Amino acid sequence: MLNAKILQPAEWVRTGSVPPSRWAVAHGRSVTEAGECAVATGGEQEVPVRGPRPYIAMVLMESPGEDGRDPLYEESVMLVYATDDADARHRAERRARSRETSYLNELGETVSWSFKCVVDASAALDEDLTQDADLYARHFRDYAAYERFEPLLSGEEL
Repeated sequence: MLNAKILQPAEWVRTGSVPPSRWAVAHGRSVTEAGECAVATGGEQEVPVRGPRPYIAMVLMESPGEDGRDPLYEESVMLVYATDDADARHRAERRARSRETSYLNELGETVSWSFKCVVDASAALDEDLTQDADLYARHFRDYAAYERFEPLLSGEEL
């Protein structure tokens, strides 16, 4: 057997803020418990290139306001399979642009939806999507701002 050496995930070591399970999923490795280090055997071998893996992308669409009304925005959460963050963003944008549309509503008004931006794209927290899984997490500090932003918290109708 080659000499084994213990390697902590570089990003986790450098920042001290990336949970090992999130780093492991994002880099195609398995970490069974928090704090566990990745074990590598033999010198400085490259990790084999993996195929596409699940990424979660947050995409923003916009419908401009008509007749003095405010624009309406739609935040969509997409599952895309990609090889890295850049590929995930590209795939999410392509998928969102394919959803751009215009149509007449029941009042005869033209409603248009257009792609605005990819807000985020990151590897799914769990790769096995055949069972219950954690997909995505984001953090914020201002709950009052979140509450004003999120109409579902207050029961507001769209």
